[in-house]
Amino acid sequence: TAQVHALSAGHFSLPENQFVYPSTPENRKTVPSLCFLIQHIDPTTCKTTNIVFDLGLRRDTNRYSEPIRRHITTRQPLTTNPDVVKSLAKGGLRPEDIDYVMFSHVHWDHVGEPRDFPTSTFVVGPGSLDILSGKSPAARGGHSHFEADLLDLDRTVDLSEPLDTPLRQSHVLGKLYLSQPWKPLHEFGLPMTLDIYQDGSVYIVDAPGHLPGHINLLCRTGNGWLYLAGDACHDRRILSGEKEIGEWKDAEGHTCCIHSDREEAEKTIQRIRELENKGIEVVFAHDVDWEQANPERFWGYSVEDKHIVHDWSGIIIGELKTHMVKCTYSPEIGVGENFNAENRQATAIRHPEHQQSIMASDQKQQAHLDRFNSLLGPSAIHEGWTSLLAISPEFFDASVSLAAVPRKKSHLSPKNQSLISLAVDSAATHLYAPGIRSHIKAALAQGATIHEVTEVVELSSTLGIHACNIGVPLLVEVLREQGGYSEEITKDFDERQEKLKDEFTKKRGYWHKFWEDFLRMDPEFFEAYLEFSSVPWVKEVNGKQGGVLEPKIKELVYCAFDAAATHLYVPGLKLHMKNALGYGATPQEILEVLEIATLLSIHTAHVAAPIIQDL
Repeated sequence: TAQVHALSAGHFSLPENQFVYPSTPENRKTVPSLCFLIQHIDPTTCKTTNIVFDLGLRRDTNRYSEPIRRHITTRQPLTTNPDVVKSLAKGGLRPEDIDYVMFSHVHWDHVGEPRDFPTSTFVVGPGSLDILSGKSPAARGGHSHFEADLLDLDRTVDLSEPLDTPLRQSHVLGKLYLSQPWKPLHEFGLPMTLDIYQDGSVYIVDAPGHLPGHINLLCRTGNGWLYLAGDACHDRRILSGEKEIGEWKDAEGHTCCIHSDREEAEKTIQRIRELENKGIEVVFAHDVDWEQANPERFWGYSVEDKHIVHDWSGIIIGELKTHMVKCTYSPEIGVGENFNAENRQATAIRHPEHQQSIMASDQKQQAHLDRFNSLLGPSAIHEGWTSLLAISPEFFDASVSLAAVPRKKSHLSPKNQSLISLAVDSAATHLYAPGIRSHIKAALAQGATIHEVTEVVELSSTLGIHACNIGVPLLVEVLREQGGYSEEITKDFDERQEKLKDEFTKKRGYWHKFWEDFLRMDPEFFEAYLEFSSVPWVKEVNGKQGGVLEPKIKELVYCAFDAAATHLYVPGLKLHMKNALGYGATPQEILEVLEIATLLSIHTAHVAAPIIQDL
């Protein structure tokens, strides 16, 4: 078998109408560029071969060719952090540790930065080098630009030209059988495959249609078969039959398709559909649903600080930190010596009672996680939670129970609960990055749009004005006590100030007396803040004025960060409660916001637990 771990390598936005039909032209979806680490241990030498399948987005997008950089402007928002190198480092691997880099195909969002892998052998599917060199035409569309100098040809295997001689040993830590003829794998209905280890653990699969040279991987893991489908499909609704492959018109009126050969692509999708019907897990390169549901399957992620390591014969040989485990072989030592940076020689553990104890511990840990997933959902997990589980399962369970109460009652929809949680964590007084990340992912998975998520951030960014809301009245009070500036403080609004007051009331839907002294003393700053704070209330999105969130939700966002323990701004909280009720919020919905804000107390443990665990 092989071990397969996902690697995060950037995110970008896709216009839905270019990928699925029917669709709404303005709909966009932010998706990952997933890569995978495939590890195979030779049972004779105990040597591990590391394969990385795809390299995702390039860390520095300015290093793409100019036509690709132009195309990238249509794929915003886009982020390249973490890239594949950073994701490998999270689990303790360097680019020099990677023996092979296999490319599903050579589109810009899969090729990353090959020069980061100076000792790896590159493997591409039949015809890929012709695509790169310009000898073979590609599909129409801005996505079909390529770089002739992408790969070091001295270290590149083109599967259309099988090797006659073995690869240089400096490039290989374990032999791959790449010179064999393609053969059908009848068991799975796949007409063209390569059994690269000759043991039935990893197959390269010819997957035509998307681009010449497009290949997939079929891997047999300890948990069953896993099919890495690359860009054979970009949306699970196509696989399920809910949608069809999309097409669009370019600037010259030509019909374009994301696949260079739509007919072949549909045949490939049908074969993948049949694999999934047989119970084989299928993951696409831009599979946002899979990414959100499986955080624990990314390289470097560990539920426990320690786990049991097995050698090829199944004998338990040590408790080692996941990301530090290595396997070495020498004639003097023999097969299966395991070590980590802290303990160079792990003592063999061969006592059955010890094994049973550890297995029981694993089962308890899994029970805690199963409860977490059932109550909060797998997308909510992050390092803070897993470290807390490791150091205090009791407090972990109590924290899960507390966080689950609003979810059970659901006076607010799951999407709006995630948006409220995002407001609490992204407020300037908290800035809790793990929560921001997980709540954004959860909100998107629950149907929120990027515009809605962005609007919550815009609303939460207004918190800083409370320095003036609190400070200006105090300044006025001090000035009155000392008898200074009385005329400035007490005079009526002039024409400009009256206009600003009316504009604030119109755009924000209310007026409060704590704005009055502020407006009198500095109308210029007040006007700038009015423009700043009004953006989510007045901006146009998809032809509609007034932002994307309904006013009630906007006011509940204000309530959330005003009520949070890191802020506790009473005047604002009372004001926005009144406003929310005026927009139709129920007392139960406001109470649920307060309960969600209470959950930031758990972040104390989330931040401290990983530190304690490392001691």
